[in-house]
Amino acid sequence: MRPLQFHADSLVALLRRERTATIEQLKAAVGTSVDMTVFRKLREMSYHTSYSHRGRYYVLDEVARFDQRGLWSYRGARFSRFGSLIDTSERLVTDAERGLFASELADLVHVEVQEPLLRLVKERRLARKQVSGVFLYCCRDSVRRKAQLLARKAGPPSRRELRRDLALEQSKAAVVLLLSLLDERQRRLFAGLESMLLGWGGDRRIAEVTGLGVHTVAKGRRELLGGKLEAEGVRLPGGGRKAVEKKRPASSPKSKS
Repeated sequence: MRPLQFHADSLVALLRRERTATIEQLKAAVGTSVDMTVFRKLREMSYHTSYSHRGRYYVLDEVARFDQRGLWSYRGARFSRFGSLIDTSERLVTDAERGLFASELADLVHVEVQEPLLRLVKERRLARKQVSGVFLYCCRDSVRRKAQLLARKAGPPSRRELRRDLALEQSKAAVVLLLSLLDERQRRLFAGLESMLLGWGGDRRIAEVTGLGVHTVAKGRRELLGGKLEAEGVRLPGGGRKAVEKKRPASSPKSKS
């Protein structure tokens, strides 16, 4: 008995009609329950698997309409001309004139990218450098990487950097408002706590934000570290002893001549 012959025509017809399909749909189109039968037929044509949905969706190369970055989506499934999310992330970061923050890459591919980026750095396929306290992912080639860093520093701020700056300004305003509601000692202790959370250089940075003196911030930090939190009396405005006025010696009356 001759073995069953499966043809790729039914796969092509389905993918041209539906544009994307799952492995289950492809098996139904071919008339088989075996995944490998479909994969053998797919090898006869140019196709892509989605980098989203765990590679569940398939599309013919002739059907996909990739944009200038090599990306395309259909009904929520996302595809890349470069293949997997790992390979796509590497290519997008390498091609980016100013490198990419993780948030910027996520905005492009519309999926989580933290794990792929960490893997690419670990495998030395990408490099990363801190810019304004956040990792910027760059090309592994040192010359290209230097150009990306220079372009990032010289160019206009990204949306992410603008959002960060706005958040910092709002936080600073909130801190200043909070401090205005605290007494002298509470302000000092609060500033000391924030300095401790920041670590090295915290006294100076908190002093700049709050307007308090660096020594005041340092004193609050030392009090917290030393456990000196016993209740203290705090002077109210105008409190304390009245200033003593300096008395002038009374002038002696002039003698009559």
